[in-house]
Amino acid sequence: MKINSEKSKEIIISFAQDCNFRSTIPNIKIDGRDIAQVCHAKLLGVTISQDLTWNKHVDNIVKKAGKRLYMLYQLKRAGITQKDLVTVYVSVERPVLEYACPVWHTNLPQYLSDNIEVIQKGH
Repeated sequence: MKINSEKSKEIIISFAQDCNFRSTIPNIKIDGRDIAQVCHAKLLGVTISQDLTWNKHVDNIVKKAGKRLYMLYQLKRAGITQKDLVTVYVSVERPVLEYACPVWHTNLPQYLSDNIEVIQKGH
């Protein structure tokens, strides 16, 4: 298997307050090309930040779920039954909010949990 240098990204995970040390780390190269250094990367649908916080991931899923919630509002306005709305919610909305939850939700700060809860309540 060959690694595609254009699709590869480098993320340096560190809790250091001083970010100047990053400039001392040599760039990774694949086939003579530098790999892009990023602050956060998406891996299997989960956004990982360089400081291992889940802010970016929660922002991403809240945005994605918000768009789908709008679809539910439109279906409700169209006169879809409550039972069918629940079915659509369980099959379309909830998987976005709960995907890989055991990985990232374990020690989630309360304010991020509240952001998710706002979407779950439909506000």
